[in-house]
Amino acid sequence: MRYSIYSSVLLACTGLTLAACAPDKGPGSLTVDYVLGNNKTCDEVNVDRLRATLYQGAVDDPSVELDEDVDCDSSSMIEFSELEPGVYNLLVTAYDADGVATFDNLGQPEAERRHEIFEAAEATAEAELTARPAQLEVAWRLGEGGFANCGGVGIDAFEIVAYQTGGGTVLLETELDCELTGGSNGYREVEDPDRDLNGTLFGEVGIQALAADGSSVGDPAVFVFDPPGPGYTVQLNIECTDTGCYEQE
Repeated sequence: MRYSIYSSVLLACTGLTLAACAPDKGPGSLTVDYVLGNNKTCDEVNVDRLRATLYQGAVDDPSVELDEDVDCDSSSMIEFSELEPGVYNLLVTAYDADGVATFDNLGQPEAERRHEIFEAAEATAEAELTARPAQLEVAWRLGEGGFANCGGVGIDAFEIVAYQTGGGTVLLETELDCELTGGSNGYREVEDPDRDLNGTLFGEVGIQALAADGSSVGDPAVFVFDPPGPGYTVQLNIECTDTGCYEQE
C-alpha cells in the first residue's frame, strides 16, 4: 500500500502535471523601501527625487546596471521588475531640487546592500539613507603669475586640515602631492573615504605647504566659510611662492 501511494504521487509529478511540480522559471523583482535619516519626510530634509541603482561588478565600472528614478513621496517605495536572477548591489541616492546628491545608503554595511534575486521570486530590501559628506577640492597656482613648478617654489606637498565651524575640532587631515594632476579647472579632490566631512558642521580649512623634508614653507592659508550642507562641494584656491601660500582672490 505504501508503495502504491508513493507511485501515484510520483506519476502525478512526471505526467501531465509536471509543470505544476517544477519550480517557477523566469525573471524576479525587487521592491525597495527607503528611509531618510530618522524617518524624516522628503520636505524635512529637502529631498526632491531618488535614484535606485542595481549593479553587478564595481560601482564605477559595473558589468550590469539598472536604474529606477522616482519622485520622493510618502510611499517610500521603488520597484524593479523583470530582473535576471543573480546577486546585485543596491545604491540609492537622494537629490535636492538643485540636483545635488544629499543622501545615500552607502553608510549601510556592504552586506546589507547586496541582494540575491531568485527565479520568478519577489524580493524586498530596505535602504537606510543618511546625509552624504560634503566634498572638498583644492586648486593651486605656483609662483608669480602661476608659471612656476613645485620644485621651483620648494613645495613637495600640501597638508590639508578640515575643521568644524569654529576651528576647534578636526574633521579630516590628509596630504596632497604638489605634483597631483588637477581635474576640471585645476581642482584636486580631497579624498574622504570615512565620510568625515559632515556638511552641516564643516566650516574651516587650513592648507600648509610642505618641503620635501616635511618642514613648513611659510604660514598656512586659512579659510573660513559657512557649512555647505550635505553633498555640496567646497572649492578653495591658493597661490604659492617659496615664502608660502595664501588665498587666491
